[in-house]
Amino acid sequence: MSHRRWNRLGAGVLGCLLVGTVASAQSQSEPLVIFDFEDSMQDWAIPDWAKEKEEDVGRVLSLSQEIASSGVGSLQLLADFPGEIWTGAYIEVFMHVTDWTPFSTMSIDVYLPPDAPTGLDARWILTVGDQWTWTEMNRAITLEPGKWTTVTANLKPGSLDWKFFPDDNFRRDIRKVGFRVESNHKPVYSGPVYFDNIRLNP
Repeated sequence: MSHRRWNRLGAGVLGCLLVGTVASAQSQSEPLVIFDFEDSMQDWAIPDWAKEKEEDVGRVLSLSQEIASSGVGSLQLLADFPGEIWTGAYIEVFMHVTDWTPFSTMSIDVYLPPDAPTGLDARWILTVGDQWTWTEMNRAITLEPGKWTTVTANLKPGSLDWKFFPDDNFRRDIRKVGFRVESNHKPVYSGPVYFDNIRLNP
């Protein structure tokens, strides 16, 4: 199945296409791919504030063609989890199109190499609304080494996937999208994590 793609366009074009995209999403059942990392990192980055935190162990973010869940490209994050203490590796992107009301869930494919330890987790984090409120998933999803793990979060009002019960306004103003891989004391790992095929599902 070919996915509709919303990722190689500039912010201005995205804004112009929003009305058509929303109408199309409401009438189709296939996902809307918003980041596929085929040609670029598409503005994803390790934010400066994260680099200043001792517990953030993300080191280098780059484009990769070593492995992909869709197409030929993915986003590679080199991280250095020391174990013994809680640490996380966080990446994020600012959104130009912020109204996600036509969509019910968001998904990302995450890959750990086969030699990575078990016990690394991952979760979505959104920054929403005029107050730029930080909102993270209630429960992290365990990543399985050697396989692509799909991490999906429900965006609907009343969803149990977040640390509060979102209302109708939750999807209407998504300012930033973030994603974090975590080591809760035990897993020690120094190496890459790959991300691909970020999509919104009607």
